[in-house]
Amino acid sequence: MKNRNFFCILFFSMIMLSCSSDDSNNDPIEGPGFNATISGGTFSNYSFKLGAYEAVKGSNGNTLRITMADKNGKQITLFLNSSGGFDKGTVKQMGDVDSDKSITYVEIKNNEPSAQYFSQSGTLKITNNREHPSNSQKSVISGEFNIVASTTDGTISITMKGSFNDLEYVK
Repeated sequence: MKNRNFFCILFFSMIMLSCSSDDSNNDPIEGPGFNATISGGTFSNYSFKLGAYEAVKGSNGNTLRITMADKNGKQITLFLNSSGGFDKGTVKQMGDVDSDKSITYVEIKNNEPSAQYFSQSGTLKITNNREHPSNSQKSVISGEFNIVASTTDGTISITMKGSFNDLEYVK
């Protein structure tokens, strides 16, 4: 009888231990977030806080566009091409051109005063990309970036450093 109880306890212990505690698909999302500090040009250590966003895969399924707006009408768009994919740890280099001729770049718009900047250099590192915990048709992506951008004529430059987390998009 003792052996039977011992084996039952051992069996249930093995089942409990075999359950993965690091299963990222069940981790709750922290909620979408985007924070950036923009300095230079028409920005003076501007703290960009997420108001609304849209994350959309390109029609070819190989690119990702993330557009964010804050409550002051500023807008940042991240265009990510297919180079290296979108897995955790992937580093996207600004200006990189993939095999489909898609370019990784950032566009920053300041509506008051009116100014538009495009990335010249820098990187964006994907720190996480996983299936949405409650919707298998979606993923959530997080990352960090350090980017230098300038006006189209190259006369005014700015820097932008920050991160984003748990932005949803349809796979």
